[in-house]
Amino acid sequence: MLNINAKAFVPQSALEHLVNPGNAIYRYHLTLPIHSVCETSQGNSISNNIHTLLAKRCLCSSFQGGLGEEPLQLFLSSFFDAVENVPFLTKRNNALSGIILSRTILSLTSAITSINAINEASGFLIHVDMPREYRAEVALRLRAAWDDFFEFVRGDLRITSFGYVGSSCGAESGIRYKGTFRHYFFLSFSPFNYFSEQLIMDYLRSFPVPFLRIVQLNAIVPFICNSRIPMGLVISVGEIAKEKLLSDGKPDKTFSIFFSPYNVSETSKCLGEFEEMFVSFLKEYSFLLDRTYIVHIDIQIHGKDSQETRPIPVWDLVHFIGNLCEDTATSVLGVCFSDDTIEESIQLNSSNREGNVCYLNETLKKILEDGHSLDICKTYFGHIPAYVKRPMTCIQYEFARKNFEKWLAIDYEPIPFTRMVFADAADSFAKIKYYVRNRIIGEKILLITDNQGDIFAAELKTGSVFALPHCFGGVSGPIKNTVFEAVLTSSFRGYLECIILVEDILSFEGKDVKEMNFTERWHHVEKLLLDDQDSQPHTNPDRVLIVRTSYAPFDQVEQVLQNPPLEQPTLGLVLVPQHSTIGNKRTFSYIWVPLESITARFFVGKVEDVPDTNFEIKRAWLNVRGKDNKIVPYNEEYADYSVVAHRFLESGSVIDCLLRRSDDGAHWWEIIRDYNENQGKRPHSYDFAENLVHVPGLTYEEMLWLLKAHSFKCGRCQTVSDVGKTNPRYQTYWCQKCWEETGHGECLYCGRPCSMGRIDSYSQRFYCDNCWDIFSSTNTNAEIGYMVPPPPNVSFQTQVLTRCVSILIDSINSKAPTNDVLELCCGGAVTRKWIKNKTNRYVGFDLKSSVVESTMEIISSFQDEISDLSSYDVICADAFSTELWTYHITKIHPRQFHTITVFAGFHHAFETEMKIRHLLYSIANTLVPRGVFLGCFFDIGIVYEKGEITNDLFTVEWDDDFLPRNGHSFFISMQNEPKKKMNVVAIDFLVAVAKEYGLIVIPEVCLTFLDMLENDPHFTMKFSKGEKEYLRAMRTFAFRKDGHPQPCALHKANISDGGGE
Repeated sequence: MLNINAKAFVPQSALEHLVNPGNAIYRYHLTLPIHSVCETSQGNSISNNIHTLLAKRCLCSSFQGGLGEEPLQLFLSSFFDAVENVPFLTKRNNALSGIILSRTILSLTSAITSINAINEASGFLIHVDMPREYRAEVALRLRAAWDDFFEFVRGDLRITSFGYVGSSCGAESGIRYKGTFRHYFFLSFSPFNYFSEQLIMDYLRSFPVPFLRIVQLNAIVPFICNSRIPMGLVISVGEIAKEKLLSDGKPDKTFSIFFSPYNVSETSKCLGEFEEMFVSFLKEYSFLLDRTYIVHIDIQIHGKDSQETRPIPVWDLVHFIGNLCEDTATSVLGVCFSDDTIEESIQLNSSNREGNVCYLNETLKKILEDGHSLDICKTYFGHIPAYVKRPMTCIQYEFARKNFEKWLAIDYEPIPFTRMVFADAADSFAKIKYYVRNRIIGEKILLITDNQGDIFAAELKTGSVFALPHCFGGVSGPIKNTVFEAVLTSSFRGYLECIILVEDILSFEGKDVKEMNFTERWHHVEKLLLDDQDSQPHTNPDRVLIVRTSYAPFDQVEQVLQNPPLEQPTLGLVLVPQHSTIGNKRTFSYIWVPLESITARFFVGKVEDVPDTNFEIKRAWLNVRGKDNKIVPYNEEYADYSVVAHRFLESGSVIDCLLRRSDDGAHWWEIIRDYNENQGKRPHSYDFAENLVHVPGLTYEEMLWLLKAHSFKCGRCQTVSDVGKTNPRYQTYWCQKCWEETGHGECLYCGRPCSMGRIDSYSQRFYCDNCWDIFSSTNTNAEIGYMVPPPPNVSFQTQVLTRCVSILIDSINSKAPTNDVLELCCGGAVTRKWIKNKTNRYVGFDLKSSVVESTMEIISSFQDEISDLSSYDVICADAFSTELWTYHITKIHPRQFHTITVFAGFHHAFETEMKIRHLLYSIANTLVPRGVFLGCFFDIGIVYEKGEITNDLFTVEWDDDFLPRNGHSFFISMQNEPKKKMNVVAIDFLVAVAKEYGLIVIPEVCLTFLDMLENDPHFTMKFSKGEKEYLRAMRTFAFRKDGHPQPCALHKANISDGGGE
């Protein structure tokens, strides 16, 4: 049977012509699956050797045209022209996946020694550097590389066979995710010992093909021409993960790597030792097996934690091993973590993540049953696309990591522009020059180059270090020993295109330049002739290009904002200072983001229908990351959304939300994008969301105000304030504080700007000299001795009240200014006294509208005695409400009063301690320095000493638990009138609280009504016993607001810009 079919595997030319076997090249093509699988069961598997490939017709000859050069070139052209990165070229599982060119005939009828020689021959595997993504154009580049390789090896008769094999990894279905493609050249020698080590090194150095690695393998043809994965690696990280992995399954071999997260030298050394042992194992071991050989990589974590350096991410080791597997045509089948070794940025395997083989506490048996393979180019760690990362040696990794450790500790994130930082920012903008650029949406990285100009990068968030291709745009030579701050982002030019924008330089040719001023630093970047972001080429074979960003002076901010770059996404602006410090104070870079573009990312909790919306609107409750990264509700807030706009949004999704605000300060969230749980998006923290909501950002107009911040820099103290005025003496701008310290300022009372005056020692408010004179003057035009005549047929208490209040006003008139009066609970009884007192400004408040009307009638009847410059108003309002001080008074009388009185109803303020404190604070705040607060009240303490009283004038009663203290009340009735409830006015409490707010008692005018009337020579009325009891209980009080003009306390000011004392 074998002899009958053998002719089909022998080139026709070999049967018809006699050709010298030493010069002939026999052509064979391989029809194997592009995507190899892991087979660990021996029962249904067949050994991987040439006989098996021939028998299964996976290795077929190409005999058209004979053995000449022209048929050979036609064979090569037809094959390489059809090569593309596609996993399934036909509906069949097998397709043309490679070629073998042999110097001997390979057939089932060939001598067994020839076949065995090919099976056992050692050789070199060359991993060719070609585009690896799906549908990438590789045919022309691969053919050019093959031509160079073919010319290099065809004349060397010591090479018995050579060829090409393509494969893919990661993909399984080939429908949604297409995997990553790998291209290999190979050659074999027989016998291999014919070559010396020197000849092997010559081969390694002189290959003209762009390759990633050349590896020496034993039995190379069966190893690479195989339908199964020849060797599968399973990685465990940590002791717990190792124990779980080996609890169900046993590998064929184990390699250990000692990982020291805080010791890069030790880690690099261990990686180098592992690499050497692994490559030596491939060179010496024969893989003529009937299954996939399983190797366990045990990553053992050692070393102590360090607070001084960032730990090495374990994914850097996984990435190194994955690249080593790609170079050697092996595969990583799984990476097993435990709870204590998995890192935050690692995404675990799921059905929606082909190519990701990361597991948590999984067994070897389960990993092998899944049959996945790691696609190192499509498995993300952090936010850097894995396909732009290049493999690096252990020596390169150690160099890059050690150099990055110095720079990773620096905080490169600019400060967001908010109202909290606006004052500090304005101070910086007024003193130094700022430059502006568009803010690129991407991932912050650091770039570093070594002595040869090789490029390495570090992701700032994760600390992961990786290599990049030589992709500096526009430079004529290598850039050496330089560190850049950059951002990696997607490019709009094409799918999978990335762009790295250099935003700053930290070290130039080994010299630290971060402390230089910005223009000097940026000059180093410009003289490298690196392309800027607007002049990059349209295509780039490496899928990534490094260019520099564009800066402009801050006064061109409008042009920068209106003309963003078209090649990459932007949001807002970044403002960079010219100098890193001002004196001993550090300056900062700032980020400005439009208020309408501020977003936060939330985790969706419960999703429910919104009533009365016909099921078209749903409500997603918002969750964020709390402490220890646990998901917690965010202040019971939610976002309503249209089901049509977000059809797949569900509980567990992650959403981006815009922060919206109304004019009244309310806020809500608007969903702009949703992610499913397999896309690896993380919600923001609680503190991040809180800062967005409660620390408002700046509008565009407020940001533009910084353009003129320098014009508000005080020439005396060098601070920035837009409250000030130009000093005419020095012709420089002075802030209000300097005006005040030098005896100038805006008077709080009269409102005159930049007038001569002094600061009140108590309130620290500025008043002009003219107003200070008013505060210390008295009303000399007052009609002293005028007693307000009581209305006819009024009660006894009204008669004595008008008389005693008139006496009190006369007494205080010589001690304080009374030209600007506020009267609470005015009642209208003593309004005429203020008119006779020649008071210029009077404002009265009373809760009864009838009283307000009668008082206005009295004022109208005395209009002839009121000057044209005077003003008298009476308002109907609650004298003890909070709105009185925040709305009513400021509306009709925006300045302070000389005198405030309350001659009736004072007890209403003593309902609670909070109410009386608010009243006294408001009175003290509303009085001018040295102003007075007058009033009278019924002192229940006098009556309480004698017990309940019932006499011919009044009756006083109280409950059994009554005490003359705050919060208690009693009942009083006058001359058989209905009982009236009154609150206790505690004198000691009144004096103590008033003192807290700067109100000092005036003892000489604090008298009882009886004392005042007995000392009045013009009052001859005799009192009954009951009337005397009442007059002893009625008491006046007077407080003066503390304050006096303090001398100008000049401080040492910087007057270098002109201005000063």
